[in-house]
Amino acid sequence: MEIVKFPHPALLTPCKTVTAFGPELKVILDSMYDTMLKAGGIGLAANQVNLNLNMFVMQSEAKEKVYLVNPKIVRFSYNLSSLKEGCLSMPGERLTTGNRHEWVLVEYQDENGVLDTDMFYDIYAVCVQHEMDHLLGKPFFQSDSVPRNKRKELCKRWGIKY
Repeated sequence: MEIVKFPHPALLTPCKTVTAFGPELKVILDSMYDTMLKAGGIGLAANQVNLNLNMFVMQSEAKEKVYLVNPKIVRFSYNLSSLKEGCLSMPGERLTTGNRHEWVLVEYQDENGVLDTDMFYDIYAVCVQHEMDHLLGKPFFQSDSVPRNKRKELCKRWGIKY
C-alpha cells in the first residue's frame, strides 16, 4: 500500500460506511497497519491509502494493533490537548491544533463487525481525533483553532483550495 499525499482527492472526500466484514477486511487492515509502521506513524486512515472506507488503524500505548471500523466518539473530555501532531499525508508538517480533547470514548466495530468501545488518552486521543477528521475528508490543519494565516499558508503549500 502507498500513502497518498495532499491534495489527493481521496483525502478530501468523506469515507463510506463499512458494511462487509470478515477475513478480507482483516487483510486490508493488517496491510494498512504494516504501511503505517513502515512510515513511522501511530495512526492511518483508510483514505490515506486511497480506500473509501470509514476505518482506521492505530498503535496502542502497549504497541498493540487497534482497528476501528465505523468509529464514533460517544464521550470526550472538556479539557483540550496542546500536543503537536503530524500527518503521514503531509510529511514534515507538525502543529498544535488546540482543539483536541484530552480523552475520548469511542464506539466502533472490529474487523468482524463486533461492536466495541474503548477509551483513549493523551497522544492516542489526539490520534483518534486526527484519523476521524481524515475519514470526514478534513485536513488536520484546517481546524478553526489554527491561526487563519497558518491555515492559508498550509493550504497553499499543499495545493488545497482555501
